[in-house]
Amino acid sequence: MKRISILFICTLLLSGCTSTPKFEGNGVIPGCDEIRVGVASDNKLELPCLDGASFVDFHQIKGPIVINIWGSWCEGCRQEMPYFIDLYATKSFKSGQIQLLGIDVEENSTTSGPDYIKQSGMSWPHLNDVNDQTKAIFGPGVPVTWFINSQGVVVEKHIGAYQNKQQLFDQVEKAFGITL
Repeated sequence: MKRISILFICTLLLSGCTSTPKFEGNGVIPGCDEIRVGVASDNKLELPCLDGASFVDFHQIKGPIVINIWGSWCEGCRQEMPYFIDLYATKSFKSGQIQLLGIDVEENSTTSGPDYIKQSGMSWPHLNDVNDQTKAIFGPGVPVTWFINSQGVVVEKHIGAYQNKQQLFDQVEKAFGITL
């Protein structure tokens, strides 16, 4: 009986190490009017802003910008989201020197993405890909993160979840030649 109790306690402790991060809430869904856009392109991919008030043509987005493709149902996305929250709190992002944009994909309801944003504490703009249009650009899996410079060139890509905050911060510093 003692062995079963010890095994049960160990199992509980180990399962706690891999749980999804608990968030405090306080997230907001801002408009997308702060996303810098350039001139019209021959390509067009309009995505609605999650605030429901506007659309953004993906091909007009100007950098420097970090674009993170995520879904509230995605465990890897949920694991890395605290790192993006910390990233957005840095001076380079708060000042607008570098932008952060989320693209929510493959949700099973219209409220899943916005509810997750509010619950997790995110506060940067997000687009909504309701018809899987971005798969042709970013590929079929999530999470995916792209780094686009001020000339509109993709300078870094990361496929899969970041394992820690430093991994994300290092890639931002490399992509944009800054120190966070």
